[in-house]
Amino acid sequence: MTQYQLNFEESRELLNRYHIEPMGRQVYSVSQALGAATNLGYPLVVKPVSRKIIHKSDQGAVFLNLKTAGDLESACNSIEKMMGRFSKEEGEGLLIQKMADKGFELLVGAKQDPGFGPVTMVGIGGIFVELYSDAAMGIGVLSRRDVERMLEDTRAGKVLQGFRGQTYDREAVIDLAMGISKLMAENPDIVELDLNPVIVYEKGFAVVDARLIRDTEHVAPLSEAVRDWKKKSVDAIFNAQSVAVIGASRPGTQGGVILKNCMGIQRLYPVHPKLKTIHGLTCYSSLEELPEVPDVCVFAVSPERTVTIFETFCKLGGKGAIIFSDGFAEMGRQDLEDRLVQLSNTYEVGFIGPNCMGVIDNFSGLNTNYIPVQRSVPPTPSNCVGVITQSGGIGLELLEMFGADNQNLGKWVSIGNAATTGVPEVLAHMGDDPRIKIIAIYLEGVADGLKLMGVGKEVAKKKPVLIIKGGMGGGAQAALSHTASLAGSHEAFKACCAQAGFYLVEELTEDPKILVNVLSILTSQPRTDGSRIAVVSVGGGAGILLADQVTEEGMTLSEFAPGTKQQMQQLIEKDLKPEQLAIKDKVLKNVGNNPIDLFGNCGDDRLLESLRIVDQDPNTDVIIAAIYLQVPLLSEYLPERLVELNQEMTKPLIISPRGFSEYVDRCRTYMAQKKLHTYTVPMIKPLRIALSIWKKYDISFLGIASPDSK
Repeated sequence: MTQYQLNFEESRELLNRYHIEPMGRQVYSVSQALGAATNLGYPLVVKPVSRKIIHKSDQGAVFLNLKTAGDLESACNSIEKMMGRFSKEEGEGLLIQKMADKGFELLVGAKQDPGFGPVTMVGIGGIFVELYSDAAMGIGVLSRRDVERMLEDTRAGKVLQGFRGQTYDREAVIDLAMGISKLMAENPDIVELDLNPVIVYEKGFAVVDARLIRDTEHVAPLSEAVRDWKKKSVDAIFNAQSVAVIGASRPGTQGGVILKNCMGIQRLYPVHPKLKTIHGLTCYSSLEELPEVPDVCVFAVSPERTVTIFETFCKLGGKGAIIFSDGFAEMGRQDLEDRLVQLSNTYEVGFIGPNCMGVIDNFSGLNTNYIPVQRSVPPTPSNCVGVITQSGGIGLELLEMFGADNQNLGKWVSIGNAATTGVPEVLAHMGDDPRIKIIAIYLEGVADGLKLMGVGKEVAKKKPVLIIKGGMGGGAQAALSHTASLAGSHEAFKACCAQAGFYLVEELTEDPKILVNVLSILTSQPRTDGSRIAVVSVGGGAGILLADQVTEEGMTLSEFAPGTKQQMQQLIEKDLKPEQLAIKDKVLKNVGNNPIDLFGNCGDDRLLESLRIVDQDPNTDVIIAAIYLQVPLLSEYLPERLVELNQEMTKPLIISPRGFSEYVDRCRTYMAQKKLHTYTVPMIKPLRIALSIWKKYDISFLGIASPDSK
């Protein structure tokens, strides 16, 4: 076993280098314990220093508030019985500490993550660490701002800010976390570290227990930047002027579908050893017969032939490749994939794949998707959205959700095995493309976490990056410390997102529509800085449900201005029947409150006029309209009238048609075709995410497209 726990003296020596002083003295006999007690003074704490006893409190091995020499001797004897014996040579002994004053118990821990390197955590400490699970993570050597962000995400941080008049030394805790992160970065063989509890006082703190785990064989991940030649290859793929499809074939085959989907490329060359023409294009038997060296090769042949022809392509001077072919590492043929990587590195020709669905670029017309259009979705006009996915299936699902909602797309990439070109390389490309304003990424695993975080920090300064993550479960297999039990791979990834500035949409596992709705709101609604929400409903129940969700997501319901309430009351009053006029004060009492219920007798004019009134309300930033289009008094012309109304609205109008009948679906489809997008659930969470993106990025995504978009 290469992992072992440092004893107290070893731990103290290392911690002292970073100006961290754990409490206590390590001794190796009862008599030494009694001698140490004379110097420290009672009351005392005694606990074992032993690799056999990991979680000391759980095993009843921590003795507190020992007030006499007799108490101390009895406790030491009990611990010796648990351990078997004390041994200075083996570092097995006792830790004697002065009983610490009461304060706020904190956990400061760290571990070496296989993808991200040192991950430091801060949260509520003590014996209930796992129960509270109140911890935030940070990657690498942390800055003061990093630790402040971590504390903002925890209940521990709120306590440290001052709670019910009690103040604590928050700045000292920040310095401590920064010091631990530096220790972990400079000592990668320390794979786990627990300071628990750290008792924080109004001034300073006491490190009551320190547990450090060393692994003599640990290999730290390397921090690597995106190589220039790989970036040039990705750029070439997305700006391809000429494309060869290796394995192009008759309609109905994978190679045939890919070729047909690439027909938007003017200089398109099918390559097949026997066929003369395909889809009216001259077919060539090999790369050497082509009239020019193509910028990009798309491979849809066996893995062995792919390797051979890719080498030829590299030697001819090709720029980049898309390897749709499977049968590589995912099928146990690591040797073939290694050969591709070797050729790529030698000739500096990057490729996407293998085992991928490749690229859809609605700017250039390149489309290597092997799904026939009639079974999926046709290419859309280009817009400002870029999508990167590790899963071809999830990528296809997102494509079809875009199509179902009549939303456009700029670029879409399925990276497959990502042998030479992974998410960081494609992200860097989209980050530099001024036509792409929003980037969405689906991830399952992170092999190059430090590179992703480094690239992401630069891209996220310019444009929002939304991350959806599969495979969120999984923690440490052997929890030698509290930190290991809390800081699993997903927690490290969340820290990566927070530090890079990504928006992590964790709910994809529940409903992928969340991401699609976020992108739809950003690209189809006018920008707003505020989060005061007005809910207007035809049918009171839907309005109440939406209003509840608004507040649950941390947004606020608008407090309408007096003029808005008066106009709403006048709007309802003019439709009152004669018998209702006598009790109009009672009828109108709640009219103008938020959410607004327009009652079951609402017609087109009342709905449209109410939306105009709320659009002018000075205390409202966003309008949500919950509409039962099925009710009799709303006409079949309402979708057309809503499309017209939307042209004059100044605020985001989030229309939520209620129900799932064919009629509702037809109305939604018509409005979407007229660029008035409507939203089924989930809707409020996507709105909250969109508002946070608008707040961070002072630009509007509405109507953005390339001047030469198709």
